[in-house]
Amino acid sequence: MMSLLLVLLTTLVLQIKASEEVLDNNQFLIYNKVYHKARLAQWGTGGDEVGTYEHALYPDQLWTLEPHPSRKGCYYIVNEVHSQHRIADWKHNFVVYDGPHYNDQLFRFVPSGKNDGFFYIYSCHYTNDRVAKYGVGDDEMSMYSGPKYPDQLWKLVPRFKANFFTDEVFHFDNRQGSNPITREVSVTTGIKRSTTSTIRSKTTFKHSIEASLSGAIKMFDVGVTTTTEFSAELETSFSETNEQSWSKTEKITFIIPPGKNFKVMQHVVDFEGKFSSDSCSLLTAIKIFESTEAYFDDPDDFIISYSQ
Repeated sequence: MMSLLLVLLTTLVLQIKASEEVLDNNQFLIYNKVYHKARLAQWGTGGDEVGTYEHALYPDQLWTLEPHPSRKGCYYIVNEVHSQHRIADWKHNFVVYDGPHYNDQLFRFVPSGKNDGFFYIYSCHYTNDRVAKYGVGDDEMSMYSGPKYPDQLWKLVPRFKANFFTDEVFHFDNRQGSNPITREVSVTTGIKRSTTSTIRSKTTFKHSIEASLSGAIKMFDVGVTTTTEFSAELETSFSETNEQSWSKTEKITFIIPPGKNFKVMQHVVDFEGKFSSDSCSLLTAIKIFESTEAYFDDPDDFIISYSQ
């Protein structure tokens, strides 16, 4: 009975993860199921300079899913590097196009039905056509309307994965002390990047971060207050045009009373990027905890266990 329950719970988690992935304006690496190292890529501006690539990661393998304003569930698949180019089903051919927006550039993502994270990518214009990879070669791609085969299945891997946790900023145990202790501590809030490299497109970076956060919030119940806190801090950070100003650090003076165990905790969202230079953290509210014991009470559930 317990084994059956674990299987059912695992299935439920997979269903939740598949259904909560945010597609709108999110960016993805798009992997084929059969040729599992092959990712959709655009290596030039010609209509046929699109296919897959199996080796090093490059930004031209990132694709933004831009939702159509009125055709629900249909998306333009836009390249990160060649930002005017969209994948198109041109007369049943798999190409990219940078001209006017036509309906043959719209696609919908239909789950495989096996809760495995794979999708069929259907044309919203030629409604039976699906994106297929019929061979190992980079250019062996087509639109196909025949029987379904595994080489028509694609996994969407987001540019970012968001992880929540609560970090210890400062801790001082003054339970044995008879006098107050004063300490000055540096506290950073906002978006803290792992590198100083230039961001190619702040718009797609921002949208991908927001989509990642939104998806993670739906998957893990962090509460309304914390959700609002994360969203507000993200909006404040991105309101700065210069990414060097996305975070700020200030020195805060704390006074630790005698007989008290004292610590300062901070909410953090780590955004793990598929490109290492993308990775960053969102640092938000801090909270002071005091106790006369070795442990600390957390009546407001401020402390978030590490979530993935």
